[in-house]
Amino acid sequence: MSEPIKVAIRADAGPLVGTGHFARTAAVADILSTGGDTEMVLLTNAEGAALADRYFPADTRVVSLAQNECRPEEAMRALNKYEWVPDVVILDQYGSVQEWETLAASTGTRLMVFDDFDIATRADIIVRPHRGRVSGRETNVLRGPAYLPLSRHITKLAQSPSQNRSSRLRLNICFGGSDPTGETEKALEAIADLEALDVDVVIGPGAKIAPLLIEAAEQMPHVTLYRAPNQKQLAELIFAADLALGAGGVMLWERLCLGVPSLVISIAQNQQAQIDAMINAGAIRFLGEHDRVTPATIACAVNALATDKAGCKAIAEAGRNLVDGRGASRLVSWIRALALAIREVKTDDASDLLNWRTDDRNWQHNFANSEKPDFDAHMGWFSKKLADPNCVFRIAMRGTNPVGVVRFDINSDDNSAYLSIYLVPEWHGRKMGLPVYLAAERELRRCRPNVDKIISRIHSANTASERLHRDAGFEVSVSRDRADWLDAWKLLD
Repeated sequence: MSEPIKVAIRADAGPLVGTGHFARTAAVADILSTGGDTEMVLLTNAEGAALADRYFPADTRVVSLAQNECRPEEAMRALNKYEWVPDVVILDQYGSVQEWETLAASTGTRLMVFDDFDIATRADIIVRPHRGRVSGRETNVLRGPAYLPLSRHITKLAQSPSQNRSSRLRLNICFGGSDPTGETEKALEAIADLEALDVDVVIGPGAKIAPLLIEAAEQMPHVTLYRAPNQKQLAELIFAADLALGAGGVMLWERLCLGVPSLVISIAQNQQAQIDAMINAGAIRFLGEHDRVTPATIACAVNALATDKAGCKAIAEAGRNLVDGRGASRLVSWIRALALAIREVKTDDASDLLNWRTDDRNWQHNFANSEKPDFDAHMGWFSKKLADPNCVFRIAMRGTNPVGVVRFDINSDDNSAYLSIYLVPEWHGRKMGLPVYLAAERELRRCRPNVDKIISRIHSANTASERLHRDAGFEVSVSRDRADWLDAWKLLD
């Protein structure tokens, strides 16, 4: 069995920064923990350490950083006290992105950055759910809502059948864990006259609400207050809603995934890019920046959306089409890819490659549709591939263990590359197909920067391979020249 992948997460939470960074990274950590092949450490501030057990898997070690340990070098020194060196660092923190990039480059540590401000340029993986700009081929930029990590509670509900709805519409109001600009107080004033709706008001653990407003809301028969619900309870409240009012952070994406039409108020600069993207996509209705929104603005907007059935339907459909809830799984594949080493195929690998490629689990989907080769035939083919300057032939390794084999045959006439990929047999069923491909694509970008298109063929019965290709960003269509096969292609930025 291979050594576990060691993943360090650097994220803070608390009244000033909210809990969105925790929500994103915890969704990734949750999937990593189910694989049984990962050790995780959370590096966080003191306020975050107190909240960590509400978000992260129980087996996550939490290191509480003192104020003088928050910069990258000091944070890593705090971690090194445990004699624990990460393979991959996940950074979801503002203000020190470029310092982390410099440190990671100098230590050889792989770095994944959630980059809401388009600051990162050198991290191994840059995640920009708002799409943002492309940074060039020296790094992988994962752009758009496909890479949004959402909690398992949200993704599970997104696959559930629709509930039987009451004749009265239900409005969910939530402005995150801390609500630093006081939007919940405005909403509490606004809902006094919204008696035609059932209203659920979620008050985060760090939110400060005037006691008189709380007392008044508790007297309203159409209003229910929920104080600091856990992630599962919060997901269920959103799922039960017909309409929602909130900010433009992580919970915006959760509402989109569940198809809940949302009214959105911008409460922080880092939210504006994704809010703008969702406005352009027709997936939300935007009320404005927080300092321009009043209780009267909220009441008017809620009434308008509640009476616009066609608008609600269009917004809900746009949200579901944008956010499929599988972002965390895709990011986990990238993390596992970063933990793989890639080496060139050597002459000594010939016998192993024959056994691996002709294993029934791999050969059954061979495009050539021919008999398995004997050793001499294999050696003839193998020698030609090793001698071909237009063949990029690699083995993905986990430590000293081979995991998969990838070959790119380059067509220099059009700068395309034909893909062949298979797993070493004992790695089947361990969700390593996509990580192997992603690691190999990084290698192709490094050694053949002129290649701008990857082409592949998939047997129509090979549903796992089709999903791998789609998750890797390939376009897939029915083959025009061979029945029972699919054509796949991907353009490289």
